[in-house]
Amino acid sequence: MKDTLRLVFWELTARCNLTCKHCRAEAQDHFVKGELTTDEILSVTRDIRDAADPIMILTGGEPLVREDFFDIAEACTKMFTRVAVATNGTLVDDAMAARIVSSGIQKASISLDGAIASTHDEFRGLPGSFDDALRGLDSLRKAGLPVQVNVTVARHNLTELEDIMNLAIEHGADAFHVFVLVPVGCGAEISDEIRLSPEEMETVLRWLFDRSIELRDRMHVKATCAPQYYRIMREVSRERGINIESKAHGMHAMTRGCLAGTAVCFLSRTGDVQPCGYLPVRVGNVREQKFGDIWKESEEFSSLRQPQELKGKCGACGYRVVCAGCRARAFADNSDFLSEDPDCTYIPRSKDEK
Repeated sequence: MKDTLRLVFWELTARCNLTCKHCRAEAQDHFVKGELTTDEILSVTRDIRDAADPIMILTGGEPLVREDFFDIAEACTKMFTRVAVATNGTLVDDAMAARIVSSGIQKASISLDGAIASTHDEFRGLPGSFDDALRGLDSLRKAGLPVQVNVTVARHNLTELEDIMNLAIEHGADAFHVFVLVPVGCGAEISDEIRLSPEEMETVLRWLFDRSIELRDRMHVKATCAPQYYRIMREVSRERGINIESKAHGMHAMTRGCLAGTAVCFLSRTGDVQPCGYLPVRVGNVREQKFGDIWKESEEFSSLRQPQELKGKCGACGYRVVCAGCRARAFADNSDFLSEDPDCTYIPRSKDEK
């Protein structure tokens, strides 16, 4: 069904034990006033389920720092078919991994932003966080939980990207997702010297698609916050006669580019609903409205669901339905989430491309 809610990223807290340079949440080391209470979260959980049965991603900050995390997790796993947790892994040992599994959570993601400790630790702001993240990954795998490794690619780790992927394979990860930096939160303060140019990102995404083909029977590989990847997939597939139709389903289902407000939304720690975590446009608040009403009636969501409303070269592009451009980068560039993606190198040739 069109515009079916597929993914909810729920920021349970801003608290975190790391100080990552690119953090969307601008995480804090203390309680942040206004965070949803346990009772509020459980109530909103029921409201979301009344509207849909999305994949529920429990994130933060670091969600495991909430004392009520497992109360929330168990409520979600009883309510939704698929629930995952996004953690930095540093707080996960064998006992914590066992609790995560027993709560009913079906998948975890852990970020590795370097193939060696010095690269990862400098980016994450805590000495020892690399070794702790790998320990957490190993504990989760030992407990039988599938683990996705995320990496935010920038100039500091570009030369280590292949090694990070190999490290993920070595430690038994079943998915490897490359995130392209979006300049929001702390990420807005990262200089252009650290961010990759659009041309460099195009090269990375073409490499990633090659690796996804090579590893298709071993690991799920994809790009996130890089909608142009779905154009590249089609271009390269046509060149090589590759069938990219995916049989994957569930948490690995084949989707398309930017899903902000069309199949994905973000729920903040204070109840604000946004198209995605990187697009800081408040479309409602679950303390004031039912979640389902926000999802169905938001004017901003309605605009995002109309590819013909895109502007600039995104609006003229034949890939606009499968790509849509990054709405968060467009907003960061000129405060208009319907404008063209400033980080895309593609020059549209026809509205009729498939």
